[in-house]
Amino acid sequence: MKELILVLAKKDKDALGAVRCHPNARAATDGDFIWVRGFPVSENADLKFKQLPSLHTYLLGEDDNLFPPNAITPVQKLKKLPWISLQAFVTIEVPVAAYPGRLQTKHTIRLIPSENSHEGSALLTNLSEWKKYAETAPLSRLKRLKFAVSNENKVVILGTPIAPIPGKELWMRDGILLPCGFDFEIPLISTFVSKKLNPDKDAVLVFEQENNWEKIPLSYFIEGKRSAVRMTKGGSGNG
Repeated sequence: MKELILVLAKKDKDALGAVRCHPNARAATDGDFIWVRGFPVSENADLKFKQLPSLHTYLLGEDDNLFPPNAITPVQKLKKLPWISLQAFVTIEVPVAAYPGRLQTKHTIRLIPSENSHEGSALLTNLSEWKKYAETAPLSRLKRLKFAVSNENKVVILGTPIAPIPGKELWMRDGILLPCGFDFEIPLISTFVSKKLNPDKDAVLVFEQENNWEKIPLSYFIEGKRSAVRMTKGGSGNG
């Protein structure tokens, strides 16, 4: 028995974002449930696997028999399900909209060049540049970073010092990442924007000059380990 099988409620799909970059993980829906497979069975398994809100946990045996942990008798067989990679199953949502429409406010929210300088705390780049950097970067630098990748191969890297690769440097205000050199036309509105778009403070908002914004759940960010970057796949459906 070498494979862990988890069963979650459909409503807990977003929780899988914490492990979506695991290279062997696959998922499938069956009615009101999500079945997930491909996690290793080990005492040293990543704590993120154990923290998932699983309804049932099984070990996969021969002939697709499912065993409860520490049991010697199977309770059922694994169904034939339409398995897909977890990265394709749990994609990063990148909603795009003009600010006034999403915020339903009378004010037009715009970013304008700022006279004040702000220290960058994140970088917006692409997956290709990020992978090239991660191959040779010192581990001491990588371990201070976290990253999330979208289906469009855009990468947001949190942490300092900023990775020395092509991209757009961002600074943080009230949980919102803004391009360095820019600020809201009305700076104090950032508090209002954060409360409206991220009331639970469980995500990072990324605003760009082109009147677009993205909301990335914090659970989608993973540690900048070299192995994690290597295993990350890009392209449509594999964000």
